[in-house]
Amino acid sequence: MSRPLASLMAFATRRPVLVITVSMLLAAAGIALALVRLEPETSSDTLVGRGTAEFKASEEYAERFGGDAVYVLVRQPVTQTALTSDIQRLIGLEGCLSGRRPPEAELIGGPSGPCGQIEQLKPAQVVYGPGTFINTSVTQIQDQYGALQQQAAQQGAAASLQARAEAKKRGASAKEQEEAGAAAQQAVEGQFTSQLITLGVRYGLTGVPRLNDPEFVAKLVLEGGGAVAGTPKARLAYIFPAPDASLIQVRLRSDLTTAERKRAVELIRAAVAMPDWELPNGGGDYVVTGAPAVVADLTDSISRGIGVLLIGALLVMALVLPLVFRARVRLAPLGVAVIATGITFGLLALVGTSLTIAAIAVLPVLIGLAVDYAIQLQSRIQEEQGAGRSLGQAVEAVAREGAPTVLTAATATAAGFLVLLLSPVPMVRGFGLLIVAGIALA
Repeated sequence: MSRPLASLMAFATRRPVLVITVSMLLAAAGIALALVRLEPETSSDTLVGRGTAEFKASEEYAERFGGDAVYVLVRQPVTQTALTSDIQRLIGLEGCLSGRRPPEAELIGGPSGPCGQIEQLKPAQVVYGPGTFINTSVTQIQDQYGALQQQAAQQGAAASLQARAEAKKRGASAKEQEEAGAAAQQAVEGQFTSQLITLGVRYGLTGVPRLNDPEFVAKLVLEGGGAVAGTPKARLAYIFPAPDASLIQVRLRSDLTTAERKRAVELIRAAVAMPDWELPNGGGDYVVTGAPAVVADLTDSISRGIGVLLIGALLVMALVLPLVFRARVRLAPLGVAVIATGITFGLLALVGTSLTIAAIAVLPVLIGLAVDYAIQLQSRIQEEQGAGRSLGQAVEAVAREGAPTVLTAATATAAGFLVLLLSPVPMVRGFGLLIVAGIALA
């Protein structure tokens, strides 16, 4: 390895402008490519291998029931949320978040508003919350009541016809036949009414349930019909987790990309902030949380963090090198480190790999190692020049005697990081591979 290295160092000595120009162009291209193509990745497959049983089970679950949920926390008493007209606002908000508007319904905010954009993206596989639960309960009970009423009417009509026919067989007059039919129909209606009364007594209903009936809604969602200080029923904890909080769950589609999940969270936050869903009775507010929201924020942090880390590492090195490195061109090692880092992350973008948290951690490590190797070589060259050798002779001597030692140290360091390829965590394997590539370039 010393001969190719000596040839490379000799060529750099003979053509310094060419080598520096090409290196800077490659680094600039790598940095530009990384900025344009590298996308932060925080999905679960950076932590668990795709071939594992756990990952496959998670994927199957997400495909059937939806991915991680975005939670919209409604911060106000449940009694204000469920028993007032605020419930209508929640029904509208949940419909907006679902992206599945009935054709006849108005599109709040227009096509360019949050609801319109959610309708285009359709990020949610399912949405459920207080509005959906109460509205569905009322609708189902009303539908059931209508079906029973229709069934009773049909049975009454059939009983009336049968009674008339039997009266006619007995030779009854037309009036008597009419009275027999009416009596039979009334008997069936009486049975229907008796059934309704029994059901009403059992469930505490005084009429057909309505969405704007606080008495019915209180019996539906509160312990003891509201007698226990507005405490929600325990079995409804998934939508009423506390007496002063309600929860809307938006389960996102499992096939969304990282960018689409981030956009979905942005649209959900924008929709929640619309004045159309303000809660005038309880005066509460909304908080968007959940794993996708946290991950979206983390993705932004990763994007900002790589710039902060790079600038911070460069500034620290720029301040430290003049203090501790006694050389004519004291910042030259830092230039070498920037070039190596730029090319490394450019290659990372070129092969289509995503930017993980571990990949960001490579930055300061790679800069430190590159500066270390450059300082060792530059110091040896200056020592040789101090002994009276020309630049070419000094480079040749260092390439023959000093560079193999640095190469050995770099190889040993890379071998240590290669052990990380045995890790079952994909993100850790990626860290090891990236740092080894960076060491080779440095």
